Amino acid sequence: MAEIDLERLAAGYAHRRGGEAARARAARTAKRAGLGPGAVAVDVGGGRGDHAAVFAAMGARAVVVDRSPAMAGAARRGEVAALVGDGRQLPLADGAADLLYFHVSLQYGGWEQMLGEAARVLRPGGLLAAWTFAPGHFRQSLLARWFPSIAPLDEARFPPPDLVEARLWALGMREVHQIAETESVSRCAGDWEAAVRGGFVSTLQLLPPGELESGLARFRKEHRDPGEVLQYRLWYRGVLGWKPGREGGGVPGGSR
Repeated sequence: MAEIDLERLAAGYAHRRGGEAARARAARTAKRAGLGPGAVAVDVGGGRGDHAAVFAAMGARAVVVDRSPAMAGAARRGEVAALVGDGRQLPLADGAADLLYFHVSLQYGGWEQMLGEAARVLRPGGLLAAWTFAPGHFRQSLLARWFPSIAPLDEARFPPPDLVEARLWALGMREVHQIAETESVSRCAGDWEAAVRGGFVSTLQLLPPGELESGLARFRKEHRDPGEVLQYRLWYRGVLGWKPGREGGGVPGGSR
């Protein structure tokens, strides 16, 4: 499978919204980790730093690690620090963080190694949280309706949550479990088409020649008014696990 051009994807992020639901998801995860002043939270593949900003607002030292210099540059603002680095070899010391966070970033290659690195960087009692898409999402998504290659491409790219859970257990994590969340999205048809053309989702880079234009032509035929409001859903699955070693393996004050 072809490599994703991360700098091209960074430009496509101009078409992404900040995502109140995604920020709320980050806040709930941080609460489970017992995050607060003095804690360290690392968002691996954290893009523009939207989730890291949530962690910083809770008083934690928030760090984004992203392979894209453009993404890291965008994230480096306010109380958020950012490093250019690969999740398969995190530029952080052993036991450096209380929360290792992945939000739809395991699909960029070597996810098993990425989780192993996350476990290394976690402090005893720290939380590893990996958010990805639920298995049924790919064939129900709005993108899959118009671009038939999207579903099989994404099914090949994204690790199934059950395998992520098994990997966390194998790494010695405790209280490993999954959380399901559904996000409802409203977006104007013209705005959605512009986002697709802008490459706001990485898998769009992998479509066969001609599929993007043919899919958009069919989309415009059905949605002629660019101001029409589209309603669609995103199905997420979070896999969470705690690193043992501090007072039985939990984070004091954390909410499970």
